[in-house]
Amino acid sequence: MLLAAIVLQASTAGFAPPLDAPRRVVTERRDDARIYRMERDVRFAREGTGYRAEVTLRAGVGETPDSTAAAYEAGFEAFAGKTIVFHLDPRGAVVAIDDMAALWERFCQRVADIAAARRTLAPTEREKLAARIAAPLRALPVERQRAMLGSLVVAVIADEAMTPGSTPVRLPGQSAYGGTTALEGQRTVVALPGGLLRSTVRADAADVAFERVTDMDPRTGLITRNSKTLRIRAGGLEKVSVTSLTVERVAD
Repeated sequence: MLLAAIVLQASTAGFAPPLDAPRRVVTERRDDARIYRMERDVRFAREGTGYRAEVTLRAGVGETPDSTAAAYEAGFEAFAGKTIVFHLDPRGAVVAIDDMAALWERFCQRVADIAAARRTLAPTEREKLAARIAAPLRALPVERQRAMLGSLVVAVIADEAMTPGSTPVRLPGQSAYGGTTALEGQRTVVALPGGLLRSTVRADAADVAFERVTDMDPRTGLITRNSKTLRIRAGGLEKVSVTSLTVERVAD
């Protein structure tokens, strides 16, 4: 069953990340009974008019469902223990990545190896299949490569509206039956204790329901906690995908 591709359009928050200590970022995705978890440390530093972000992947473990999205997630395991250096503009957009060509090659090979390993094949046939899978990934435009690798740091930067209140939203998505559909709903932003803000988006259509809850710090422009729940109903069955992200300061 194809999950809806949801793109949430929102105003860009101010960006002033803390420069004193790294943040531990934990991402977890559950597809029904299957789970994937990734941990990484993110450290920001000033660099000219923008910022430098160093991301070190600590762990990436769990069952990998037979889906393209899960294979891409698992592809980041190629960077376990490695520190990747990103260069950001003043708003937090990734403008360059050190050694990106070599990193992308490692990512493509890892994704291809994972996908090919799911098939019962002789070693030589598995290698040929992996090469066929990696080819279109290697051919992606540089901008797409940068965006995919950049998600390791951009995922912690708030892109939600920062003004308390409620507004209607209309989200593009894809029906469980293969057609396009629009999800209608509401975005509500409220103040939390400690100066944080919480943005809640709920939207649905006939067979798709989406909820996103984001806690963010308007002083830094960073997310502290985020959860996304996607429910797709088809033929009397329901498929649920839940993705969560937490950002905490690493203990001294």
